[in-house]
Amino acid sequence: MIRYHLDTDFMLKAIGIKGPEQTLLRRLSNSDAAIEISAIAWYEFCRGPRVPEQEALARSYLESDGIIPFDEAVAARAADLFRQLGSPRKRAADVAIAATALSRGARLLSANTRDYSGIEGLKLGPE
Repeated sequence: MIRYHLDTDFMLKAIGIKGPEQTLLRRLSNSDAAIEISAIAWYEFCRGPRVPEQEALARSYLESDGIIPFDEAVAARAADLFRQLGSPRKRAADVAIAATALSRGARLLSANTRDYSGIEGLKLGPE
């Protein structure tokens, strides 16, 4: 089973705009793929502005345990990545999202892959 991790921009486009992100998310949800999102990306998504129906739609695509906590081990990995990348403060949340995806062995789906450039071992996009 392939595991996919969504970033905030991907989720926003997938539930709001007819386009490649929406098509891909629907295709993956009809497959045996596992779909998840980090707690940090979920926070970015939910902080809005969102209506409850948008949150419910987004949640419907995720596994039952598909919001992945940002725990101590992931935080340490994110901090290491942050330092390796030269402390790119404006990318801090993206680095944390990437570290979560890496910790899960997941492919990261993003509408802005440039945000994740230089992160060694991170697999971007659908397989």
